[in-house]
Amino acid sequence: MPLSPKELTRSVFGRVASKYRCSADHTDVEDLDLLFTGLALDPAHRVLDVATGGGHTAMALAGRCGRVVASDLTLSMLREARILAAERRAGNVVFAAADVDALPFRRAAFDRVTCRIAPHHFPDIRTALSEMARVTRPGGRIGIIDSVVPGEPSLDAFLNGVEKVRDPSHVRSYRVEEWLEFLAGAGFVLLQAASMWKTHSFPEWVARTARPKAVQREVETIFLSAFPLARETFRIRTEGGRIVSYSDEKAVFVARKSGGSPG
Repeated sequence: MPLSPKELTRSVFGRVASKYRCSADHTDVEDLDLLFTGLALDPAHRVLDVATGGGHTAMALAGRCGRVVASDLTLSMLREARILAAERRAGNVVFAAADVDALPFRRAAFDRVTCRIAPHHFPDIRTALSEMARVTRPGGRIGIIDSVVPGEPSLDAFLNGVEKVRDPSHVRSYRVEEWLEFLAGAGFVLLQAASMWKTHSFPEWVARTARPKAVQREVETIFLSAFPLARETFRIRTEGGRIVSYSDEKAVFVARKSGGSPG
């Protein structure tokens, strides 16, 4: 019997949690400067970091806010985040096992809610955002960072297709326009939308999910046979017949929950 999407997520990330705590893509927090500026963080704020993974966003928040709750579906990820918190001496971070579709927190419990490089794993993005909205106080803010795909259907299909081969827990990277619709539908008013292109070292990226070598080679073959527009758009670099790196677009969204006083 096949695993459910959430069982698959736990299975995939349970095996490789330590890789994500040390991942170059996740430890590079350049994108957080944009996010934190838009969130207008305050030392008095209570913040929830959803799908915290290795805890990098939560630890960065800990230096700016009074209390941070780091939540994740996968227990081994929370263990890795605790290790990072101990290394950073972040005593104001607490940890919670939580499913984004049914967050175990009261309504309006947080001033800010963040989620970084994770929504593409959520089986139902609308339900996830609805839950994030529920636990955000009226007038509070949400900050999202995730991979997005171009509007060109062939590029969308290429990148989502290769991600699915590399990581079966991948659901979908969305277009920016889709994200704007999702946020508005969850009751958020957009304050900021920005993006940046991020270059990934292919060997580290393809090995991170610990898929069999045959699958890793399949992913490389897809990149090697990419059509010209995909090769150009995703800046696919090769050396000696091997993939060296590629780039994708990360979008940064900050939005305010309707109602209440802004702040």
